[in-house]
Amino acid sequence: MSPDPLERLRDSGAVAIMRLRDHGLSVEIGHALAGAGLAVMEVTLDDPGALGALRALADALPADVLLGAGTVRRVEQVAEAADAGARFCLSPHCDPAIVEAALAAGLEPVPGAGTATEVARGLDAGARVVKLFPAGPLGIGYMKALHGPFRGAAFLPTGGIRHDGVGAWLEAGATAVGLGSDLVPALPQASDLDRIAARAAVVVDQVASARA
Repeated sequence: MSPDPLERLRDSGAVAIMRLRDHGLSVEIGHALAGAGLAVMEVTLDDPGALGALRALADALPADVLLGAGTVRRVEQVAEAADAGARFCLSPHCDPAIVEAALAAGLEPVPGAGTATEVARGLDAGARVVKLFPAGPLGIGYMKALHGPFRGAAFLPTGGIRHDGVGAWLEAGATAVGLGSDLVPALPQASDLDRIAARAAVVVDQVASARA
């Protein structure tokens, strides 16, 4: 895989989102995901234990795993994410200041957008990929329509997408797909690890089929 974060996103086809409320099993979840072949992961920063979990994952997982910070809503969180081992920053909204801060820190910015205006704002600020959010309610047709005025733009649809629905989004032109609680529950138990690995394997198979 290429070391460039955007190319890594393209290669992976999916991002496993850890929106955890208990980070005690973060490393075990990371190993389960990576073992299944899903090597791009995001830890959302909307929980006090998130940065510690991100650091633990960066220390424990193989170097070919790409880690990112999600729910980045303030500029100062960019430096915190970089220090914890993140290589990319995702936001639920589009703030050009966060995009610029991520670029300055050497991270890949992924601003969130739900409208054409927000997509344009993110791209104009320097983002190479835009998170379409919430993608599930907006639908595949909405993303395809955005590809009209934003031909060639890289979209990462996220929010409300099932692990077994990845292929349809990729076939419709998504660069990669973000997968949340359907893949990794917010309050995971040790008994969830096998299920997480099995669902991640389904995602990897769907990516391979869509790209074939």
